[in-house]
Amino acid sequence: MKKTIQIIGFYFLFFNLTAFSQSVKIEKDSLWTIDEISNMSVYLYQKVTDTSGIGGTGTIINHNKRYFLLTANHVAKEMKINSQIVFRITGDKPVIFNLSLFTPNHKIDWINHNEADLSIIELLPFNNDVQKRFDESSFSSKFIYKGHDTLPRDNDVTFFGYPLLDLDLKHFSSLSFTAYLASGLITNKRYDTKSKCTFYYLDQPSMQGASGGGVFCSVKKAMYMGSGRTLLIGVVHGTAGDNTGGKLAAITPSFYIWDLLNNLN
Repeated sequence: MKKTIQIIGFYFLFFNLTAFSQSVKIEKDSLWTIDEISNMSVYLYQKVTDTSGIGGTGTIINHNKRYFLLTANHVAKEMKINSQIVFRITGDKPVIFNLSLFTPNHKIDWINHNEADLSIIELLPFNNDVQKRFDESSFSSKFIYKGHDTLPRDNDVTFFGYPLLDLDLKHFSSLSFTAYLASGLITNKRYDTKSKCTFYYLDQPSMQGASGGGVFCSVKKAMYMGSGRTLLIGVVHGTAGDNTGGKLAAITPSFYIWDLLNNLN
């Protein structure tokens, strides 16, 4: 019975994508709205007990005609064979699947960066509806920033994430945050491993479930004044705080993503 419900849920997801995917053009001008990027963001959940779990955020990206889930390594390492991925569909509804349904050989084999808090795993479209979803709601690697520098601090950025949720959900959508850079590049210790890595910081804090979420610049908004393309410029690592109560979001720069993409088989 549970398997039957899952299959029905699957078709509910991918046949109901049409309602929101009609506004997403495959051949775009490379300028994305908050709502469009939200459809590229997913929630990752690992059940721990009947009343608790571990959650984080990921972004679906495409590279050389392949699809990958990008998140923070400290989120990825918590995801086991029974971990789940949650998509947002029409009406802010959730559809939930086992992550392994989308992965090669149905295994959870992440590719991890050896320095930065980053991991990716390949996602395989297993029918035409999944292919359409990923075609229309994944972020192209062409627009992942490669530079070993940061934006000017007077440019606003947008990042996405989910609060820590259980999976008893009636409605579901990502949170979006607008912030400004508070720093250039800074080498500091990772919060999870205490090893050194380069970050930059935003003037707003993150939140626990937002770890692994994408950070974007030139997101199309009302009164938009930016450039003609949206760039992925980083991934949320966590929140930096001190004993004064000050808090900033620590971001893993996007140039580290290219270390992973350039070494794919």
